[in-house]
Amino acid sequence: MKKIYTIALLLTFGFLSSCERDDPEIEMTAIGDMAGEWYVTYMADTVGSDGPVDFGGGHSLLLTYNTSANTTDSMIVDDLENFWEFKTIVNANKAERTFSAPNGDNLYYDSNGVIINNGKIIIGGGESRTGVKTDSIYFEVAFGDDPDGLTYIVSGHRRTGFLEDEF
Repeated sequence: MKKIYTIALLLTFGFLSSCERDDPEIEMTAIGDMAGEWYVTYMADTVGSDGPVDFGGGHSLLLTYNTSANTTDSMIVDDLENFWEFKTIVNANKAERTFSAPNGDNLYYDSNGVIINNGKIIIGGGESRTGVKTDSIYFEVAFGDDPDGLTYIVSGHRRTGFLEDEF
């Protein structure tokens, strides 16, 4: 009797393990390689400075990702509350890898708006902390609630995921 149970058990496991599974195909979001994690700096020209001054205290993490509509013509730029605490939906051109928000809303809180101009992602245009070639990001941002009315230059590179490239 014990032999019958053992054989039945082995047949059951054999049958279950031989079932072919259809693994789902993993696809990119509609915005594709414009989405990512970026290490960026925030610079701005100020009165009396000889050039752009670092306002963000070095590199900070910024995200770009698809909206819930998952379309090719919009994405979200999110500073993860690292600099000005802004998250806004921008108009995107996936083919040109450009983006802007002439009058974006700050999705973190009510403010007088977020303006993003000249946004661009350059494939292979950046370099990580250790010299790994990666993508770069650039845009100019202004905030309606900035008492100085500055336009900040945001630039950086895609996060590689390597520990030695982290800031």
